[in-house]
Amino acid sequence: MYTETLKQQINLLQQQNAELKQQLAATNQKSSEIIARLEQELSESRNLLLFFDISVDILCIADFNGYFQRINQAGEDILGYSQAELLSLPFMELVHPEDRAATLREMSKLSEGIRVFRFENRYRCKDGSYCWLSWTSVAHDNYIFAMARDVTERKTTEEALKQFETKIKFLLQQTPLAIIEWNSSFEVVEWNPAAEKVFGYSVTEMLHQHALGIVPVNQRDAVIQTMKSLLEQKGGHYSLNENITKDGRLISCEWINTPLVDAEGNSLGIYSIVQDVSDRLNFEAALRESEERFRLASEQTGQAIYDYNVLSGTIRWAGTTTKVMGLTSEELQSFDIATWESMIHPEDRDLATSLLTQAMLQKTRYQVEYRLQKKDGTYIHVEDTGVFLFDNAGQAYRMLGTLNDISHRKQTEVILRQQEAQYRGIFETVNDGISVMDLDTSKIVAVNPAFCEIHGYSQTEFFNLSPTDYIHAESYGKFGDFIKTVKSGQKYHTQAVGIRKDGTSFDIEVTGKLFDYDGKPHAISVVRDISERIQAEQEQQRLLAILEATPDIVGIADVYGTNCYLNKAGQRMLGISPTDQFPISEAVGLSMLEKFQTEIIPVVMQQGMWSGESLMRSRNGEEFPVSQVIIAHKNEQGEVEFLSTIARDIRDRQQIEARLRQQAQDLAATVQELQRTQTQMIQAEKMSSLGQLVAGVAHEINNPVNFIHGNLNYLEEHTQDLLRIIEIYQQKNTNYDPELQTLHEEIDLEYIQQDLPKILNSMKVGTQRIRQIVLSLRTFSRMDEAEFKAVDIHAGIDSTLMILQHRLKEQPERPAIQVIKEYGALPSVECYAGQLNQVFMNILANAIDALEESVISGQWSVVNAQVTDKGEQTNDIPTIRISTSVIGSNWIKMAIADNGMGMSEKTQQQIFNPFFTTKPVGKGTGMGMSISYQIITEKHGGKLLCNSHLGKGTEFIIEIPIRQ
Repeated sequence: MYTETLKQQINLLQQQNAELKQQLAATNQKSSEIIARLEQELSESRNLLLFFDISVDILCIADFNGYFQRINQAGEDILGYSQAELLSLPFMELVHPEDRAATLREMSKLSEGIRVFRFENRYRCKDGSYCWLSWTSVAHDNYIFAMARDVTERKTTEEALKQFETKIKFLLQQTPLAIIEWNSSFEVVEWNPAAEKVFGYSVTEMLHQHALGIVPVNQRDAVIQTMKSLLEQKGGHYSLNENITKDGRLISCEWINTPLVDAEGNSLGIYSIVQDVSDRLNFEAALRESEERFRLASEQTGQAIYDYNVLSGTIRWAGTTTKVMGLTSEELQSFDIATWESMIHPEDRDLATSLLTQAMLQKTRYQVEYRLQKKDGTYIHVEDTGVFLFDNAGQAYRMLGTLNDISHRKQTEVILRQQEAQYRGIFETVNDGISVMDLDTSKIVAVNPAFCEIHGYSQTEFFNLSPTDYIHAESYGKFGDFIKTVKSGQKYHTQAVGIRKDGTSFDIEVTGKLFDYDGKPHAISVVRDISERIQAEQEQQRLLAILEATPDIVGIADVYGTNCYLNKAGQRMLGISPTDQFPISEAVGLSMLEKFQTEIIPVVMQQGMWSGESLMRSRNGEEFPVSQVIIAHKNEQGEVEFLSTIARDIRDRQQIEARLRQQAQDLAATVQELQRTQTQMIQAEKMSSLGQLVAGVAHEINNPVNFIHGNLNYLEEHTQDLLRIIEIYQQKNTNYDPELQTLHEEIDLEYIQQDLPKILNSMKVGTQRIRQIVLSLRTFSRMDEAEFKAVDIHAGIDSTLMILQHRLKEQPERPAIQVIKEYGALPSVECYAGQLNQVFMNILANAIDALEESVISGQWSVVNAQVTDKGEQTNDIPTIRISTSVIGSNWIKMAIADNGMGMSEKTQQQIFNPFFTTKPVGKGTGMGMSISYQIITEKHGGKLLCNSHLGKGTEFIIEIPIRQ
């Protein structure tokens, strides 16, 4: 039993073991597959890494913080930086400043969901240069993977190609030759301005038109055949054809046609260069008529005569050409301009061709002498004389001239020049004085004009003079040495003092030697007047002493900008030793260096001088301001030989100027403040006096008016009592006394009874009106109130309007001025009431003036002025609108507007300036609005604004705080 159980357990274990082996085998297989896949991915990664390293393009990985995380060897090779430098620099610092904005725009596409983007920009290399890179970038996860190819060479080529295309287009437009391009269908695709001039058709008229439009009917088949041949043969073709212009004229044209082919040799069209030669052909026809007569006559002149066709290159000869040039008639048939030029002596060739070119450009006759080689190799001297012929376009197409053999004349001239050179070269062509002296008698036997000019004697006078007449006494000893040295056969040189005919002395330099003259030894001497040179040397020494003593920097540099001289002050301030040679740019302040090189030096070279303030830099790096002058010294040919400069240290002067400017500003501010204070004081005193006057007048008027007004009530009561008594008396007493009846009728008692109460009522109304005016005057002057207190703003405005009531009423020349009050609920406002009323007075008075001027200018018509039934103004009524309101928690706003003519923008800008007025002389001081502005802004801490439009009116807005 136990054994059976054990067997079962063993079988179970074997079965489990088999299952485990299967599971292990499956696991091993899966692990092998994973390992194989990982090994394959590792191999691919290594391949990618190898590609990353060997790529000739820049491959890099960057993060969104602007730094490279990895870059391949190509990036180091192209940019010149090491791997560590590239990883430590923000890559935007390497981008050219002009390309950074575009680069950032491209990168911003990532936020728009664009994951792959391409662009080009310039990257700074380590040596400071820039290279063009073409980028292809892709964003993945948190990185940017990019490839960049160096396209600098392509960019350079593109730029060169653009410049070349520009030049070609310019030549196409400017050339005097008509240039036409035809496509393979013989339609016009290019038609330059010269073609327009030749044929009369514009570009618009000829584009895409067939070539036969300018060809006569009888020649069209031949032209088509020629153009087809050109396309097939792909070679150039010259022809002389007749063509038709737009106006129907028949002209003769020379055509040079060239087929256009692509890189594979396929025909694209034809390029033609055309010139109108009608005038030339007419001239040639006329010339041929007289050619025979010309030939017969030319053979008698003994000259070679030629006719050179510039366009065709052919030369026709006449006269004695075969004799002059030594060529046969057959050889002259193949003679061309290149052969002719090769026969000119090499030493004469450039001069001859340049003189001929100059004559052609200047359109003048030419006369040129040169040596011409004959067939046998010998050279003859010829005189080439002739003229160029020009067509209507100003282009030379013919060259007519003669060749004359002048060899004999040239030989004679050479002999004469050799004979004359010995004497003229010694005596007449030099500036120094030359004399020949007899050594035995010390008499002069020959002198040149310069020697006579130096001493002031004539040639004849010199022959009778002794040496003591033209040699200073202090130089007699040197004269003896001169004779002794020359007789010994040696050369003598010294400096001495001579005497002129007028007795003045001068310094001379004498050189003498032995000379055979007329078969006898003589002394020939060369005398040079060196007075000016010695004086110049002395002046130079004095000038040098001045330059060395001056406290300013004085320097001289050669044309290449290298210092040649620097005075002691310059050496001291710049810290440079006397022997140092340095580029002048080294002494220029760093911030001025670019301006010095790109602006100052070009101005000096072009205009000869520059002056201004600059910065100089010493060897220790200190920069200091200078007032500088730079001068370019030029020779007679206008070429710059050297530069000089004078510079003065202006540090102290700038500090003084700065202090003076500050003092001037402070003084100007003080003067302005004093003027304002004085104006305010004057105005305040004037307003105080006016207020006292108004208050006094109001007080004086108020007392009698109050007395009258108070008694009017009693007078009315008494009058009523008397009238009642009279009425009762009339009722009770029916029998009137005749005399009373007559008096009753005379005084019209009934009328008095009716009118007397009306009179009393009118008097009460009048006294009430006077009391209101007095109250307004007292309110306006505010003399009975504290200087600063809370007041009713509306009362101040109303009192001002009351005072101005007489100006608001209807006038003969204008309707009444409508006043519209739009008062808001205002609290009592703390202010200077009298001064604020003054502001209201100024603004309202100006508004009334503006409305009156508008009436005068015709803006309103008195006849048309009216008010609607509802009491609203029409557009023809001059109106002042006053509105008040509370703004914010502690401010009120008052607006006074008129519908007058308004003001210009320029006037608005000056309206608050002192003494500015638009009124005629004598009607305004120009101080009202200026003082009003000061009252509002300075006294009340508020704002005074002006809004105006021409033709629409003006509005003044006052804003002040309710509580100060």
